[in-house]
Amino acid sequence: MGDIAAATMALETLRDLLIEEAKFLSGVEGQVEDVGRELQAMRRFLKDADKRRDRYNSDIVRGWVLELIDLATRAGDVLEKYAVEVTSKRGAKNLKQRLKRFTCILGECLTLHEIGKETAYITSRMAELTKKLESISIGEGSSSFDCNDDQRLLRQTYGHGIDEHFVGMKNDIDLLVSRMQNDDRTYRVISICGMGGLGKTTLARKIYQHKLGFEAHAWVCITQKLQAKSIFQEIFRQLLPGENNEREEAELVRELYDIQKAKKCLVVLDDIWETDHWNILKNAFPLAESNSKILITTRNQTIADTEFVYKLECLTEDESWDLLQKIALPIHDYEGSSTANSEHFEAIGRELVRKCGCLPLAVSVVGGILRGQRYLSDWKKVLENIDSHLKHGKGVDANHQRVVHVLNLSYDVLPYYLKLCFLYLGCFPEDEDINVEDVYLIWMAEGLISSDDKGRKETLWDVAERYLNELASKCMVQGKEENFFEDSQGKIRRLAINLVDDDAACIVARFKNANLRSILLLNNQITYIDFKNLFSDALLRSLKVLVLERCEFEDNKLPYALRKLVLLKHLSIRYSWFSELPEFVCKLPCLQSMDLRSLGDLMLPNSINKMGRLRHLFLGNLSRTTADGGISLRLDGLTELETLIGFSSEIFDTNHLRKLINLRCFVGYVYDIGSLSVVVEHITKLKDQLREARLDIEVSDLSSEEGSLVIDSLTHCPLNYLRIDGPLRRLPTWDPQLNQNLHTLRLFNCRILDDPMETLQHLPALRSLWLCWGAFAGTNMVCGSKGFPQLKSLNLLALRNLEEWRVEEGAMPNLSDLSIFGCPKLKMNPQGIIFMTSITKLTIGGMSSNFMERLRREGERLPQNQSYTIN
Repeated sequence: MGDIAAATMALETLRDLLIEEAKFLSGVEGQVEDVGRELQAMRRFLKDADKRRDRYNSDIVRGWVLELIDLATRAGDVLEKYAVEVTSKRGAKNLKQRLKRFTCILGECLTLHEIGKETAYITSRMAELTKKLESISIGEGSSSFDCNDDQRLLRQTYGHGIDEHFVGMKNDIDLLVSRMQNDDRTYRVISICGMGGLGKTTLARKIYQHKLGFEAHAWVCITQKLQAKSIFQEIFRQLLPGENNEREEAELVRELYDIQKAKKCLVVLDDIWETDHWNILKNAFPLAESNSKILITTRNQTIADTEFVYKLECLTEDESWDLLQKIALPIHDYEGSSTANSEHFEAIGRELVRKCGCLPLAVSVVGGILRGQRYLSDWKKVLENIDSHLKHGKGVDANHQRVVHVLNLSYDVLPYYLKLCFLYLGCFPEDEDINVEDVYLIWMAEGLISSDDKGRKETLWDVAERYLNELASKCMVQGKEENFFEDSQGKIRRLAINLVDDDAACIVARFKNANLRSILLLNNQITYIDFKNLFSDALLRSLKVLVLERCEFEDNKLPYALRKLVLLKHLSIRYSWFSELPEFVCKLPCLQSMDLRSLGDLMLPNSINKMGRLRHLFLGNLSRTTADGGISLRLDGLTELETLIGFSSEIFDTNHLRKLINLRCFVGYVYDIGSLSVVVEHITKLKDQLREARLDIEVSDLSSEEGSLVIDSLTHCPLNYLRIDGPLRRLPTWDPQLNQNLHTLRLFNCRILDDPMETLQHLPALRSLWLCWGAFAGTNMVCGSKGFPQLKSLNLLALRNLEEWRVEEGAMPNLSDLSIFGCPKLKMNPQGIIFMTSITKLTIGGMSSNFMERLRREGERLPQNQSYTIN
């Protein structure tokens, strides 16, 4: 149940808030402690309840849990507003402020009284809910929930039978059969891994039915609730038909072990969910002592990390269309009727399978819906309502009504802390890549990342990254509808709009009385937003997340209404038109992350230095007039900052970087030697904690003695990306052991005389190299036989002195993209590069006529895997 996960995370968020704001809550300590105690009891209960969801299948209980979410949310809002108000009033410094503080004492007492009443109500109501929920008598025990018999039988699989509508998988079958037939004990355990509905069981059944020379066979379906003894008994029964399998579990394990040593057996373990389950079962298999094979199917990649893992992918579009036809159309239609070959039907059919993500199970469900539908209008109607059809299985036979059930199972077994993180992905546009930075920032702003999960040197960002990796390892790529977006009264809490044309006002008008927690406007083109008329104060009063993507505002200024968002934690105005960050945004007391990568040059106020809670700051093009009166902006007040993207030495006081000791991610642009020295020194000092460091250097005097010393210090700097634009005496001598992270290097106008390849080819992680506009001023370059082991992309642009480039055999074994442009003196025989089998894209232009003529002659013999452009 997603509601249990939501309640648990809401309580953890409130607990973290109580800890964080404790210093502001003097006067109500007793009530706060009462709430804390109730929180602890409720959290323990809900974590256990999440493991035993079958006991919660009742509308009454779901109502209690939803009310609990509302209580936690309500308490969090009240405490944050109180902390904001008290902080602002207790910060009086001068006489005027103190007089104002004196006049506010009565108001603060009233606030204390109100919060006391509110917390008393919350404590009382939480205690009532706890007693009601505990009366259900959830016990300790299994980490898996009990399934009823119907669900268990629905999920049971068997090794016999023929899949009537089987398409594709030929290459999958051939590869796995070859692994199964290998008798040298190299591949004793083979895993098929992938998300639900991909056809893992179907593929395993095809392998199982090949027989492949095995003396005995067994197929068992594990599912989520492991009953080890029953599994062992069933394997025993199938490997030794007719033998009595009534034995103690330990004896069964020993006998199964001996049987598989004596006979060449194939055992399929279909649908294993947990690593612990495999660890229990594998004791019955002589993995190192026999020619028997184990074939596993699983959705959990951590289980699949055995001897050979095969990651099953979705069908191709052609295979999906083939499958849809086989199910939707009778045999005589499928084999050539005008219906099957109609371009109109095929266009709709292909759109349908794309909507299904080419997932075999979903395509099968849609095929069942379309069975017998002979009119184009019927197919169009299914296309228009495909989400509803997939959810409810309308018009589908019983065998196909399980698509949502199958996909939901993956969600159900997620730990509670991953459930809401997964659901939040539903806010983003369908079928588009999601920027992981956006995901992490919004998860943190919404309180979905638990501080309990932080390691000693970890940040919440690190925990968020771990959560996402865990979701990926569990093949979670399909959504699930839950009450994440509504409260217990059915009011919308989170609103995500992917704007098309001018429909924002109509959409928002439907939720004008909602108490929203987050608003995401995700436009695919620049859209004018009348913010004042679009969003009422009531709509915004509890807002934690605001994303205004590709928006245009009145007079190119951010709306004044933003000043009222006192609870806002994440603000993103990326790719929008606005010219200045107003001071009132810098005064928002709870703001933790801010993305200001606007489309134009942006002016920043000096008050940005006062945003003491800010942890993540993303900047784009900054106006040089930003610094008030030519004074560089301060940064020393941003001591909590973990991410700083877009730092510019022209705008900020570089010396203040030394105060930012919590940085985990840094992207900077440096324009003078003094600033470069400070930046390199600070990044090097933080090398053990930085996740990413990117540096863009544009300095005219790098060839000076001071410049050379700073450039040499780059060899100890843990950079991932480096761009240098300016003359160098020489390249620094990078130590491969100290530069394991540098993956991209771009050199412009460096005028290096010595062959740069001699130094650069030893960088172990370098994947992209640009030498441009006179970066190399010499005549000869040589790539050694073992050079550039990871290089994938190489760009040689405007190297006008380059005459010879020699590539030794074995150099650049992974190079796939090569561009050579504007090197008129280059006389190299191109065959050494062109016929490297790893190259898939070749772009050449601006070369001498002799070079180009030779290339055209050789081009006729280019391998088929290469695409090339000759200008």
